[in-house]
Amino acid sequence: MPKHKVTLFIAIALCILSTWSYAEETTGNAGKTKIAAYMEFTYLDDRGMGWTGSETTFYLRGRLNIQHYVHDDVVLNLTGEYRPTVNTYSRAFNQLKQREGNPNDTYMQFIDLAGYPMALRLGVVKVPYGQFDTMSLDNRSRPMSTTRTREWDYGARLDTILSFMDVSFAIVNGEGSEGTDSNSAKSVALRLVFPATQGELYPETLEITRYPNPRTANPDGDFRWQFGASAYNGNKFSTPIKQKNSHYGADLKLDYSIFSLKAQYSFLEGGFTDPSVISETDAALAALGYSGTVTKNIDTFPHGYSYFVEITTAISEKTLFSVLGESYDPDSESNTTPQQRTKERLVLGVKHDFKKDVSGSIFYTKTYNPAFGMTGNVIENDYWKGNDILMAAIAIQF
Repeated sequence: MPKHKVTLFIAIALCILSTWSYAEETTGNAGKTKIAAYMEFTYLDDRGMGWTGSETTFYLRGRLNIQHYVHDDVVLNLTGEYRPTVNTYSRAFNQLKQREGNPNDTYMQFIDLAGYPMALRLGVVKVPYGQFDTMSLDNRSRPMSTTRTREWDYGARLDTILSFMDVSFAIVNGEGSEGTDSNSAKSVALRLVFPATQGELYPETLEITRYPNPRTANPDGDFRWQFGASAYNGNKFSTPIKQKNSHYGADLKLDYSIFSLKAQYSFLEGGFTDPSVISETDAALAALGYSGTVTKNIDTFPHGYSYFVEITTAISEKTLFSVLGESYDPDSESNTTPQQRTKERLVLGVKHDFKKDVSGSIFYTKTYNPAFGMTGNVIENDYWKGNDILMAAIAIQF
């Protein structure tokens, strides 16, 4: 997006937002520091077809969050995740490109900045798009669309609450927290949620120890609903070409009795459809029979879609059972090659709280991917690895 358009967009947004009321009040925590940590030990049995076949792996993941209130309305937040590599080839191809440490939710936050009723975050922020983390342990049990439509990125995010809806707007590099910004183009994201909620629009990442139980989150068993609409627009530069990188979605959350349902639909354009079918040359795209082409000067691109439904049931106040089904089509206009055909996933999960902030989870994932194991498919993204995955973990929040 041209710089003058970004500047104009920000100016208009500030003028509009200055008339709104933001629900978050000062905390009285000036000068205080809060520290929290999370540790997760996981066993993974991946009975995939490619690379090394069946793999069983133990691994550890840790998160540290430090929050310091400079003033009641100025907060410094540092959240990082560390997942040490067991060895160079553990998790095969995916592990080779995965960083051990990542900054998540690391930012400066200004509340009610200069009298404006809004909250501004500068740093590494969640890109406002769709529903955020469920109680999943790993990308292999998360919805496929989430790893392609919203994670963390470097930039600025502005949040506010109207009387009837939440609003979140962000300008980010567009390359994710693991990428470098090699161009001046920025990506923009906007999310609206009806009806408005009180408190944090995008709370800190939910881990399995803090995943809300419908019995305790909705003790009266009332019927509740929430509808969200999201849009992300940008370009992804991959020398020597420029790829369209946009997606638009709608999501719905329903709570009733001991049940909670999340559903999300995303329409995707260009670079976020499927990395396994994106290439840097038109010749390679033509060889794949791709419906769209991408050139250095012409922005034509493929279209795809993804949708998932997740139902969580509270068996008791300590035990949850979840079912997630998803379908993802990386190129809805063609299915000439296996890479372009629809992928599907079924995830079954159980979470049990042994004590306060001590939880265990088991996930079984069944993936149907017609492209996996095909000859010449050596660049297949390892998120699709395997048709049968069993994952178990124990986690502590403190």
